[in-house]
Amino acid sequence: MLPATVPADPPGGVCLTDPNMLVNVGGRERTADVFASLCAAGGFVLRSVTPLPAPNIFQITEASPA
Repeated sequence: MLPATVPADPPGGVCLTDPNMLVNVGGRERTADVFASLCAAGGFVLRSVTPLPAPNIFQITEASPA
């Protein structure tokens, strides 16, 4: 998940996952606000976004039925 504002010098790989997802699986990176909107449109509520321990750059996104 991308932060709302991407820093000028993000940790390695943060923005590289975006083109990888777009090219390989037709997806894209999203912010927490965009995930919340997508969840709401599908009848879910975004419950939490938990960063994985360093050096990981990924997060666990949890949603449940509204």
